[in-house]
Order: sequence, then C-alpha cells, then structure tokens
Amino acid sequence: MRFESDTFVINYNKDNENFAKQVFTYLESQKTQIFDFFGINKLSNKLNINIYDNLLDFINLLTNNGEFPDRYRPTNVATVKNNNIEILNFNLYRQAQGHQNRTFDDYLRTLAHEFVHACHMEILIDKTKQPALLMEGIATQLSKQTMYQIDYIDCSAQDLMQNFYKTHKAYHYAYTIMGYLLATKTHDEILSILKTPHKINVNNLINETNNYLQKKELDYK
Repeated sequence: MRFESDTFVINYNKDNENFAKQVFTYLESQKTQIFDFFGINKLSNKLNINIYDNLLDFINLLTNNGEFPDRYRPTNVATVKNNNIEILNFNLYRQAQGHQNRTFDDYLRTLAHEFVHACHMEILIDKTKQPALLMEGIATQLSKQTMYQIDYIDCSAQDLMQNFYKTHKAYHYAYTIMGYLLATKTHDEILSILKTPHKINVNNLINETNNYLQKKELDYK
C-alpha cells in the first residue's frame, strides 16, 4: 500500500497504515524548510520510501546494492540511494544497536536525515564525490537529530575523510563541524561548500572548528 504526493511515495505493509500516515505527514511538514535551505523547489524524481518489516530483507537489500560489501553494520537503520529511502519499521529500528532508547520522534528525524541527503544530491556539482563528513554533518543539523557537540575534534582529517564510518563519534564530529560552519558562514557560503564538499581542506576545517570551540568556551567562562 502507499501514500503519495508530488515529492514522496510511502510504500508500507497494510498493517502499518497509521504509522505510515504519520511518516508521510511529518515529511510533508519538513519538505519546504529543507527545500528552501538548498534553494530548490522540488526533487528531480519522486522519493520512494520503503518501510521494511523484515530485517533480513533490509540486510539483503543493502548488501546486494553494495552498501556494505564487507558486512552489515547492526547500527544501520536507513539509507538513501537511487531515489529510494530504505528504512526499518519503528519496532525493528528500536532493536538496532544503539537505538533501544530512541523515540518515535527520533525515528522521524532519521527519515528527515535521509531526505536531506536526497536534497543535497540535487545541488552537488560532482555526484561521484560525496565526502561523508559534510554530507552527514548537514544531514544531522537540518534534521535536528539529537547529537552532542564535541568540545574538541581529536581525530585526524584522514579518519574523517577516508574512514568516516569506522571512526568513533564520527557523526558527532560531523555535527559539530557543520555547527561551526553554520554559525560562522553566510548561507551563500554554506551552499557553495555543499555544492563542492570534496574541495574543502579538512585539516584547516578541523583547526578552525577547534579554535571556534575554544573561543566559545573562554567566552562562556
């Protein structure tokens, strides 16, 4: 069964109709704000949101698509690729590692996170270059996910650029770095960075973020 608008198609099991309706309503409520941020009016193609009731089906999809060629990460609950958001239903989402205490609002923000990725793809000049640091940074910020801001970025640029998904606290680093950019750059400057995120000097960005965090801490004292 499905709900459909000019932007989304929600595919769901008939037993999850009320749940899927809430998902649909939430995403429609977030759409304009996220479109406005990226300066777009619509997506090139409708976004299919597929809600999975079976964990094995979800794992098979991700591994067959090459998302996780080595092994499936038990923390993974959603992904976006080729105009599709693939996401576990809320019950399976809460069974995933690290998600046991998450609320339905957290679940909805996860969907918004994936939607931000889809919108970001619309403005990427080179879609073959999608550095996770800035892609995940803007997605965590715009979806208003619950992240704690790091007091100091203490990992290397190489880790954040080449081993992002294997780096401890990577999403928190990304959230913090993007928070620095949002606080110190104009909207036009942010969009310029997000259009060509692979051109950013990550060593400089880490140093700038740490200087900003230190100054904030000193100002607070």
